Amino acid sequence: MGLRRRSREKALQIMYSMEFNHRGSYDDALDDYYAYYNLPGNCPDADFDAEERVFVKYLLDIVSANIRVIESLIEKAAINWRMDRIAYIERNILRLSVAELLDDQNGIPFKATINEAIDIAKKFGNKESSSFVNGIINKVAEMIDVKNKKL
Repeated sequence: MGLRRRSREKALQIMYSMEFNHRGSYDDALDDYYAYYNLPGNCPDADFDAEERVFVKYLLDIVSANIRVIESLIEKAAINWRMDRIAYIERNILRLSVAELLDDQNGIPFKATINEAIDIAKKFGNKESSSFVNGIINKVAEMIDVKNKKL
C-alpha cells in the first residue's frame, strides 16, 4: 500500500474517532493517534515516516479549512441526505475526497482521488458504501468541474 493510501486511511480513522467521540481538534486528534500507536505493544508494525505525517496533516488541514464548503457540496450532491444522516465512515471519506478535489495545489489527479475514495469505502464501509461514495463524489466532481477546477 502506498504512502498516500496509508495517509488517507489514517486521516479517515482520525476523523472518525473525533466525530464518534465528539472531541478535540484535528491537531489534537492527530497527536493522540500517533501517541497511541507509538505505545509499546499497540502497533508493532506502525511505520510513521515524516512524509506520511505531512500528508495526513495536509488532509486534515484542508478538510478543517474548507468544512462548510465541503459539506455544502456533499449535501447538494446527496439529494435527500443531510450530513447527519450519512454514516460516519462514508461522511468522512466524502469530506476527505471533496477536500482533495477542491485543492488545486496538490497535484493529485481527480480520478485518483475518486478511485481512492471508492477503494477506502470498500475497505472500511459496508457493501453499499463504495457505490454511495462513488455516486456522491462523482456528482461533486461534476459540480465543481474538476477538469477545469471551476466552482
